[in-house]
Amino acid sequence: MTKRVNGMADIRKADSSVYGSFSAFAEAVPFGRVYPLSMTDGRQSGDIYTDGRAVLFWHHCGFGCISDDADSAFIDGVYRLMKNGGRRLVIFADKKLKEQFSCFEDITAERRLFFEFPDNAPAPAYKLSDGFDMSVLDNRLIPQLTGRIVPAFSWEDDRQFLKNGYGCCVTCDGKPCAWAFSAAVGGDDVDIGVETAPEFQRRGLAYCAAADMTDRILKQGKKPVWACHEGNRASAGLAEKLGFVKTGECFVLYR
Repeated sequence: MTKRVNGMADIRKADSSVYGSFSAFAEAVPFGRVYPLSMTDGRQSGDIYTDGRAVLFWHHCGFGCISDDADSAFIDGVYRLMKNGGRRLVIFADKKLKEQFSCFEDITAERRLFFEFPDNAPAPAYKLSDGFDMSVLDNRLIPQLTGRIVPAFSWEDDRQFLKNGYGCCVTCDGKPCAWAFSAAVGGDDVDIGVETAPEFQRRGLAYCAAADMTDRILKQGKKPVWACHEGNRASAGLAEKLGFVKTGECFVLYR
């Protein structure tokens, strides 16, 4: 079931009860498909729009992926959502899709890098310094997390995260120092989000948290994936240090 969006004759919002029927479209997304798959799998929240041919997956975190060939009317509808949708919409795009949005003067294009952990590679080893411990992210630790890269970035609420996601946290005297968690869980992939509290930066704690998270993902039989903005050399460098391999890049389009 879909419903017409006011002022958008060519793009309709799908009812969440039929999200599973869009799985093939989510699988066909060339970049960051873990995000649309997390929606069609029913693990994470977001909106799906379609004109009956192309599909827009708009994840809770604001990432948007377009599947199949989109005509100018569909692109215009997506642009209206970017402008008037009430929340962030950042489109992952290849060169062709970027060109389709080039008619809008207020669209900025940057690049995003994608990494995967190699098949059959052992989990990265790590060792915590004295005074630090590794804990599971739970109801006690989550409210103490600071910064932008926390479960609330991509999960509707803590309950949804604890039910369908997971994470780990380096602690010192029970205080969160660095953490890594499933920013998205879809299909066979788990996208890792990592953050370090400002007072604990430059101590290698993000590496330890991400290494532990990678191990947890592998033990579940899933594939760890990683992505970051092209300019975030610290994130890209950490991915490579952990053993992740760059598999591609795309444009990101936003107003």
